[in-house]
Amino acid sequence: MTTATTVRPPVRSTVPSDRVMRFVNPVVAAILRSPLHGLLSRQLLLLTYTGRKSGKQFTIPVGYTAEGDTLTIFSGQHVWWKNLRGGAPVTAYVKGRPRPAHAEVFEDSASLLAVVDRWVERYGLKGAGQRTGLALDTQPPLSREDRIAALAGHAVVALKLDS
Repeated sequence: MTTATTVRPPVRSTVPSDRVMRFVNPVVAAILRSPLHGLLSRQLLLLTYTGRKSGKQFTIPVGYTAEGDTLTIFSGQHVWWKNLRGGAPVTAYVKGRPRPAHAEVFEDSASLLAVVDRWVERYGLKGAGQRTGLALDTQPPLSREDRIAALAGHAVVALKLDS
């Protein structure tokens, strides 16, 4: 008798399914626009951007980490961030206020790994995992190659707030 072994990827996504997000995102957006935004606005913002091809405006809630005067967003494998390539102008609704900003997208593994490593140092494996949407606190600890493989298809978006 043979037994099949299941090989689990070294890192798994902790982001809810698209179906869940389609339900949750409008609720989160409503809270972030309301006087109750303080419940969520330390970790979430609303990002408004224009589609490259459609010219249509989109507004989505995203998690962010403030790093000096830059708001850093780690995006999963959804491709909305491709609209922000080339320093796209955006509006970040941060802590109850709309702020004009310019986005810079980083897709290369070195930049992604640098952000993850910085966040691991600052917040620990679990905290960095919450910010990236990846379960980083695995046993045994992840090798550099495992981390690079897990980051494939992801991007970091740096929002530079306009003064």
